[in-house]
Amino acid sequence: MSSVETSGKRGAFLTIMAILLVVLAISDFTKVLQHHNNPQMGLVILGYKFRGGFSNLTLGWLFGLFLVTYAYGIWNMKQWVIPLSVFYAFYVPVNMILFWSLHQLSPPTVRFIVFYLFLSLTGSIGIALYLAFHRDQLTI
Repeated sequence: MSSVETSGKRGAFLTIMAILLVVLAISDFTKVLQHHNNPQMGLVILGYKFRGGFSNLTLGWLFGLFLVTYAYGIWNMKQWVIPLSVFYAFYVPVNMILFWSLHQLSPPTVRFIVFYLFLSLTGSIGIALYLAFHRDQLTI
């Protein structure tokens, strides 16, 4: 199947989400550099912010590889991406809730919260729902 045919089946939503997942993966790959430039930066896993260089390097690369694999599966409309989408659909909200509950941060603006929730939940739960409803379009 040509990439044009696959792109047509994939649609605009999954195309945009796959691209955004690659951008997020690049952010995770460079997390150690971000941390080096600003020690307040760091990868957040299950609400815990990693501040060490080694942990940001190793975990950033692991999460980056997960996201690239996930994006690849979406881009190529593969069936094996469904378990990844379900995992990610649960992981993102849990990670956000744990982070906000474990850290004493000054509250962001309502506009930021709404925008952040829209992007993160659309990109996690939205992809899983879309793939579940379009399972017949996925290939082995």
